[in-house]
Parts: sequence; structure tokens; C-alpha cells
Amino acid sequence: MGDTQTPEDYRNFQIDQDPYSYVLRTFCNRWKPFILHAISVDKNIRFNRFTKQLPISEKVLSENLRELEADELIIRTVYPEVPPRVEYSLTPQGREVCRMLRMLYDWGWHEMKRRRLPIDPLGEMWHGYRKPEESVMNEPYKKSR
Repeated sequence: MGDTQTPEDYRNFQIDQDPYSYVLRTFCNRWKPFILHAISVDKNIRFNRFTKQLPISEKVLSENLRELEADELIIRTVYPEVPPRVEYSLTPQGREVCRMLRMLYDWGWHEMKRRRLPIDPLGEMWHGYRKPEESVMNEPYKKSR
């Protein structure tokens, strides 16, 4: 695979070049799993929908969306309307990541149940472990005025 390293190079672990590091950088920060899951559930999602679903600032949301787009996990589509409409959808790589995230959530849910730890009911609704309550799922983080 075009490996230009020498045996001497193998003696020092290059953590920034490790696939685990790549995975953690690409989709395992605080918000990216939630953003990717929201897109996978809604298929195409607009910016304002995220702010209704997640307790995230617009600045942090914008940064994460830009990174996910740069990492080719989501597609940003701008529609030439007034005002402009922007939607986000998953790429094939993003859908693959969502399958892995579902497996991680599943493992975490079962482990938390086994340990009798409290589990967020809204997360359970989003992931199919609890019957959805549309009024809660549509706008779970209403901003207080």
C-alpha cells in the first residue's frame, strides 16, 4: 500500500495515524453521533430542526456540520429559494457510520440495563427502545423565554 516507512519507524507508535484516532476525530465527539442519528431518522434535515432536537448552540452545531461534511459523512444541499433552504443528508459512508453507532447504542443500552443505570427516555424513543411520544420527539428542547 505504498508504505514508505522503515523498520525504525515502526518502533514509535504514531497515535495520530492510528485508525482509532481517525474514528474518534471523525464521528466520536460529543455531538456528532447525535447529529448523524438525527439525520438518519429524518432522512433530510434542516438546521433549525437540529436546534429543536438537541441542546446545542448554533455555533457548535455549525462547526460539527462543517466537519461532518468535510469528512464526507453528510451532504449539504442549498436550494435556490428566498430565504435559502439548506438540508443535510447522509452519504453512503454516513449511513455506514450510523449502522456502527446503532450497534454502540445497543451495547450501551443493554449494559446500562444490566447495571440498572438510569437511561434517557427520549434517547430510548429515538432508538426504538420506548414507544415514541410525538409531542416530545418533535420539540424536546423547547427554549425557555
